[in-house]
Amino acid sequence: MNEELIEKVKQILTEWNPLGDYASEVEDLNNYETEAIDILFYLNKKSSVERINKVMVEIVSDAFGLLDDFEDTLQYAEKIKKSLNE
Repeated sequence: MNEELIEKVKQILTEWNPLGDYASEVEDLNNYETEAIDILFYLNKKSSVERINKVMVEIVSDAFGLLDDFEDTLQYAEKIKKSLNE
């Protein structure tokens, strides 16, 4: 998998920071690296922003036991879409 793309998605997830203050308490978070890899596994350049958003929210929700009704997640899905197409 493309390391540069993983880094970009990690940065986007870190910017989003769905865990909020709890992120500092998770020892093996590693800037959401595992979640970035999992998200990219399900996506390709043809993935729509809506698909990216759905995958992103489901993976983060499953990983951390969060609800899947985040606000304003589309802006981060759009950033991932842009990264996929660079």
